[in-house]
Amino acid sequence: MKYLSKFFWPIFLISVLFLITNCKSDEPVQEADIVCGVADPINNLKWLNDEFKSFLGGPGVNGIVLYEYNGNQVIEVQNSLFSSTNIHQHLCSGVKLDLQSPQAISDYRAKRIEVKVLYGTKMWP
Repeated sequence: MKYLSKFFWPIFLISVLFLITNCKSDEPVQEADIVCGVADPINNLKWLNDEFKSFLGGPGVNGIVLYEYNGNQVIEVQNSLFSSTNIHQHLCSGVKLDLQSPQAISDYRAKRIEVKVLYGTKMWP
């Protein structure tokens, strides 16, 4: 019994110190990015999920990119089958931006700020 008590306290103290020092982390906890009010926009925004389901070829030739433009979050759907790059920019509601004129698309490209690629590969300038 005396033999056990001789090893019990050092092992107990080492265990407590190990738990205390390993439970603390200096790294901030990263929360999921909220896009258009949801944590998983590709699955939780119906219009975007419908666009996503239409992709052929996977993430190497398709992309979904989040931009900020004129104070709004804008989701650009870059499908490998699209022949035009100026009609696939959507507000969070799914409404398309009107970028039909050369001035409108130039303004959009000049003023938008890329936030992140939500899926696949950014293919368009």
